[in-house]
Amino acid sequence: MLPQIFFFMFYEDLHHYVVHRMLHWPFLYKKIHKIHHENSAPYGLASEYAHPLETLFTGCGTVIGPVVYQSVILLFFDGNKAYSTHMVTLLTWCALRIFQTIDAHSGYDFPWSVHNIIPFWAGAEHHDYHHMNRGANYASSFRWWDRIFGTDALFHAYRKEQRLARIKAKSL
Repeated sequence: MLPQIFFFMFYEDLHHYVVHRMLHWPFLYKKIHKIHHENSAPYGLASEYAHPLETLFTGCGTVIGPVVYQSVILLFFDGNKAYSTHMVTLLTWCALRIFQTIDAHSGYDFPWSVHNIIPFWAGAEHHDYHHMNRGANYASSFRWWDRIFGTDALFHAYRKEQRLARIKAKSL
């Protein structure tokens, strides 16, 4: 189950990064994605507040990952049931996606938030910055796409500025 879910997450995250970045192209942003950004301070249910086409485009990553995985199993493993995706795996995957998107839009950094366990996980702070500065942090789950494509530099500068301000405040 875990290797399958990791594959689904990897695929969905790359898909989401590419589609989300495209949704910030001026025409698509104005016609589709701007609705989602009407919430400048995200909250859990804001994750689902989006234009229907945005929901379709970004949601495809959640569904296509398992389809690609199953297609590979059919092609290279002759549909061996030992490797195929079980319904419980799909339901677990869908539950994880819902949890992840609500967590990313929660606006809270809970002690149990995944990014406190996995350092390259995006989380609420990462996505909150995206809503503050629309030109950065497009990734859904993993920060590495923003790092690879250079769309997190402003976020890192912002975090550094915040750390310095906290240090300065403590020294007063």
